[in-house]
This record gives sequence, C-alpha cells and structure tokens, in this order.
Amino acid sequence: MPEPIPLITLLTDFGLQDHYVGVMKGVIYQINPQARIVDICHNVRPQDILQAAFLLRVSYGYFPKRTLHVVVVDPEVGTSRRPILVSTESYYFIAPDNGVLSYIYQTGSVGEVREITASHYFLHPVSQTFHGRDVFAPVAAWLSRGVAPSSLGDLITDYKKFTIPVPTLVKEDILLGRILYIDRFGNLVSNITRKNFTEHLNKSPGKRFVIRIGDRNLTRICNSYTEGSEGELIAIFGSSDFLEFSINKGNAAKTLGLQIGAEVLCKVA
Repeated sequence: MPEPIPLITLLTDFGLQDHYVGVMKGVIYQINPQARIVDICHNVRPQDILQAAFLLRVSYGYFPKRTLHVVVVDPEVGTSRRPILVSTESYYFIAPDNGVLSYIYQTGSVGEVREITASHYFLHPVSQTFHGRDVFAPVAAWLSRGVAPSSLGDLITDYKKFTIPVPTLVKEDILLGRILYIDRFGNLVSNITRKNFTEHLNKSPGKRFVIRIGDRNLTRICNSYTEGSEGELIAIFGSSDFLEFSINKGNAAKTLGLQIGAEVLCKVA
C-alpha cells in the first residue's frame, strides 16, 4: 500500500486580506492536485522572524511524520539570501535562510540542510518579491509528489541561525525571562518553560516565589484561565508549556501596556 501524500503546512506573515496565501495554494494544487494543505498561521507580525520561529516551534511536532512545513517570513526576499530545505528525523522544512528555523536547529534532530538551487522546480519568471509563490510553494508541491530532496540542491553547513532567547539567572534567586509572543486574546507568553520554573523553584525550601511582570506581582500559578476572578491577572502554563499571563475576560497585554520583549522576573524565597 503506497504511503499517503505528505501534508503541506503554511506559516506566513501574508495575512488574509490579500491574495498571497490563496495563490500559493493554487500553485501547489496545480502541481499536485492531490496535495493536502494545512494553514498554521498567516498573521505573523510583518517581517517578524522570531515570532514565526516561535510559532513553528510550538506547532510543527503535532503533525504526521513526513509533513512538509513551509515558512515564508522573508524580509530579504529578492536579495542573495538562499532558499533552503531542512530535513529532520520526521519532517521537512522549506524556508528562506534567515534564521527562521533556529528552533529546529536547536532540537538536534536535523539530518541535512540543502540550498535549493534546482530552478526547474520553480515557477518562471521568478518574481523578486513573491518567492512564496514562485519558489517555496512549487518546491513543496514537487516534494509532496515524491521528488527526492537530494535533487533540489547541494548540502550546506553555513546556514543562518540566531540565538534563541532563553531565561537567565541575574542572581541566584532571580530568573529573568522575556515575553516572546502575544496571542489574539492578549495573553502574554514568556520563554520560561515549566521545566525552567520548576528547577528554579526547587531552590526554595518552602517553594515560595514572586513573579514580577510590568507593575504586578504574582505569587501563584493557576490551572485554568477562569481560576482568577474577572479582571484579575493570573500566571498559568499554557498549552505549549510556557509560562504565560492572562486576565480573565480581559486583555493582559493592553491592561499592562506590555509588548514582546518585556521582562518577567521570577524570584524565589
């Protein structure tokens, strides 16, 4: 029995107001009418590579093996930046070589990285401004039809990656994290994982802590968004196991006046 056609996911900063996402899908279906496409997100903040990397980090592992993840957040489109194909033990990632796959490199499961140079798999002419349509979408479609990754280009080792912001100890009893993402509900998602927090909390014999975010102090972790009273700021470990901050029936980001990059301090006592 033949293997099912791999899924293709799309993660972009194109939004849904314009035609860009629809056209990418049209290109894929034109090459492979049996393709199966899933939208992860198209509302990444324009040109925000770090946000796209984070959304990919919390999404990609929930898909079947052999899924082709296409990420197009590409402020350097039309320049000499390279299109790349990254193969891991379970997935493929097609993206510009601008660091957007940095979380994937961090997993240690990357088998190979190739520069995509086989231009006969592109649409022609190739636009200087829409490689999502002319490069990334058709390459994903051809891969979903069984084209071998090795036919797309040579292996490279000098691919771009950036340092993922991780929590740091500023004092033995103070862990410093930062807000990495704000969802549509206004929840502030930090880079502090449950593991980070638990390891830090274990330094306190009484398991006591104070979390400082904005001008607020929190001394408990809730188990649900409704555990706080209406309008109350709470801390909770969200579905991706990152510490986040929410207001029951409110918007934490707007209420606290905070943006991505804001500090989160966890002090144990």
